[in-house]
Amino acid sequence: MSRVWEEELSTTEKKKSDLIPRVITAAIGAPILICIALFGPNWSLWVVLTVAAAISAWEMLSMLLAQRMRLDAILTIGAVIGTLATMYWSHDPAHTVIALFATLLLIPIAVLAFLPDIQEAAKRLTGCMTAWFYVAGCFAAYLLLVGDAPRDETGAHQAGWFLFPMFVVWAGDTGAYFTGRAFGRHKLAPVVSPKKTWEGAAGGLVSSVLGGLLCRAIFFTEMPILDVVVFSAPAAVLGQIGDLCESMIKRSTGVKDSGTILYGHGGILDRIDGLLFAVPWFFVARSFILS
Repeated sequence: MSRVWEEELSTTEKKKSDLIPRVITAAIGAPILICIALFGPNWSLWVVLTVAAAISAWEMLSMLLAQRMRLDAILTIGAVIGTLATMYWSHDPAHTVIALFATLLLIPIAVLAFLPDIQEAAKRLTGCMTAWFYVAGCFAAYLLLVGDAPRDETGAHQAGWFLFPMFVVWAGDTGAYFTGRAFGRHKLAPVVSPKKTWEGAAGGLVSSVLGGLLCRAIFFTEMPILDVVVFSAPAAVLGQIGDLCESMIKRSTGVKDSGTILYGHGGILDRIDGLLFAVPWFFVARSFILS
């Protein structure tokens, strides 16, 4: 058997073996998220999102800084948590502005104070700033999407807006995966992600809209179907761009997965890369559609 054939066979077997761990993790994680969204107070969503943001920031920094995590990186993770805490718990927009400016000062000062080698200065500064903006900015949009309810509220309102992006993006991921495997012929972005195809992207778009319709049937029965499409279709495209952006970071830094915390899925960032780009659209679209 040729070496190329062996490698192709190994890759196929690995894909099959990866599917079971993915299903197990999803089967455990999805009910937990749904229960928290439905029965937990609104602030519990802040806890979930902040923990996910902190882990995502750690994973992003590990990739960008080549695992050289020093105090400047730890302070950057603290800045992510502080930004999200200020946005959620403070009712004064001025406090959020102050927190943002404080972070813009804190990170460069931290890099300067704990810089061991001038050759690393640009890499560490851009890495820390990118991780903070990439993670905190997108998770802030998620908090704006679900945090308009009273802090002790529970029920379908907060659950619907918390889960709507997940239904759309993760249904798109699933549809793109199986459509790409079955019909994929034309490479979407071969330099960044050789396995992704235009056929898979089209299947993902259709699956995302179907995921949005499923969410409507559960949480938003009175929402017009056209509105669901307006939410879902652009979010599907943005989610796939987010997936490609994280693939670009991983490929350029020589990393296969952002982490190992999720069995079969890699890191938190691997699972939410599409959400980070799609959620801001949900917030913007809701502001216009429901205003």
